Amino acid sequence: MQRLIRKLKPEDLIPITEIEQRAFTNPWPAEAFYGPYFEYSRILELEGKLCGYIFFHVIMDEAVILNFAIDPAKQGQGHGKYLLVESLKELNQSGCTHFYLDVRESNETAIKLYEKQGFCALGRRKHYYSNPDEDAIMMGLVYEPGRNNHDPRI
Repeated sequence: MQRLIRKLKPEDLIPITEIEQRAFTNPWPAEAFYGPYFEYSRILELEGKLCGYIFFHVIMDEAVILNFAIDPAKQGQGHGKYLLVESLKELNQSGCTHFYLDVRESNETAIKLYEKQGFCALGRRKHYYSNPDEDAIMMGLVYEPGRNNHDPRI
């Protein structure tokens, strides 16, 4: 199985919005993917076909995961972990040390994935998601030189 992570290209936007529609009950509209997110966004290709993406907003040494999805037909095969870990490594090598995200409180699979990578819960955003109405769990991770990053200090 050949996996490739690469930067986002304009021609990726249609397959991204198609995955977004299949992956989420309240998907981002297509126009939300246009704009300043290209520089810190990564695409996962599997055997040459786009099967996932991750969008970051980066300011100085902090990165926020804005959107992250693997095509539902390819979930549960380690592709999400691969994309997340490799993206975090790349951003860390470029100077990011603090990582944050919001996740639906009912998304146990995603929460477990984040926890296994060292993220921990920081708080809750009431009624953050809709369709259905649900709280978000805010999570964070700090990479520190010479420290086991699966034991973050936030």
